[in-house]
Amino acid sequence: MRPLTPIKEFEIALSSADLSKEDHELIDYIRYTSIFTQPSLTKDLRRKNKPPILSVICEISRKIGIHMPEHFKNVREWSIKTNKDKVRWDGHLICAEAFNTEREPLSPEFRNSLYEVMVIHKELFTGFD
Repeated sequence: MRPLTPIKEFEIALSSADLSKEDHELIDYIRYTSIFTQPSLTKDLRRKNKPPILSVICEISRKIGIHMPEHFKNVREWSIKTNKDKVRWDGHLICAEAFNTEREPLSPEFRNSLYEVMVIHKELFTGFD
């Protein structure tokens, strides 16, 4: 089971992290919209294709994770366990892959989506605030 993010600790870590205005805009946007793909974020936020936004999410996660090290360690361990190739993705601090009804990730790899579909963790969603 995914380690649930302690929201108060996350908010403190988010405000303490050395994030740019663009980084904050990205996090605020995905927390509000809840579901996204790399192309949708690039288009909606008018960002360049390089570096890839999913890589930027990893960088932001590492900056936030410095301020909540125990939780970030647990998320990284969970990330490795959930990946079929045992590869860690630091972006799991903030979001994760969306799944279809067959429990397959929505992904080109599974031939069920043109792009990787990601969702914000439920406790970080702000769309109803």
